[in-house]
Amino acid sequence: METKLHSPRVRLALLPPLVVCAALLARPVGTRAADDTAEPVYQADPVPETLRTDFVRRGLRFDQPSGNYLAPKAYSKTLHESLVPLKIGGRYLKDLKGRVVYLRRSIRDKFLEADAAMFKKKQKHVEVTYGFRSNALQADLYRKLNGHAVVAQPGASFHETGMALDVNNWHEAQSFMIDAGFVGGCRGLEEDMVHYSVGELTKASNAEAFKRCTFREIPEDIVKGIKKAGSLTGKLIRKKK
Repeated sequence: METKLHSPRVRLALLPPLVVCAALLARPVGTRAADDTAEPVYQADPVPETLRTDFVRRGLRFDQPSGNYLAPKAYSKTLHESLVPLKIGGRYLKDLKGRVVYLRRSIRDKFLEADAAMFKKKQKHVEVTYGFRSNALQADLYRKLNGHAVVAQPGASFHETGMALDVNNWHEAQSFMIDAGFVGGCRGLEEDMVHYSVGELTKASNAEAFKRCTFREIPEDIVKGIKKAGSLTGKLIRKKK
């Protein structure tokens, strides 16, 4: 049987061991290292034509940086900044769909402030399950979850603005997220306490709005006002064990 001296394996076998090692180390081993170190760059998902036609018909407005169409109310509250990846603990976070988590630049900065404060005190990071969503992803979630869970129509979710995110350990992270300027947890959407955002809701200023919170979770200025009015009752504050 004739040996093929020109095959890669035979050529390596004929080389001295040190040369072989150097040659193997120089070979590319996929893109894992590049993916771990290089910052991902946001690229907008194309909006399906049927969705785009419906958005235009309904008067939704196009946000250039994200490539999303947004309902007028959401559009008016949107910071039209670039979308940047979320990096914590030396790695870029991925959402439940396995995609890199993006937020508007200033919202990302607020989140990093909250995460750093939480890590300093608890040695734990904030666990993000979703950040920015494209129109296409929101439409897919709406199609699958509508009627089974609370989910906004495509174009109307604040996730599509890039200014909202869902937090798995929301209760642990709540005080740090609030201090960084987010609204959410027991002070946010009643049916969606994992949801934190900036600009979507305003911080409540009365006890009724905090009926889902424990006493210790209510802001101190609100507690003082309640005590002064003599209305600190179980009807307004639901204590949790």
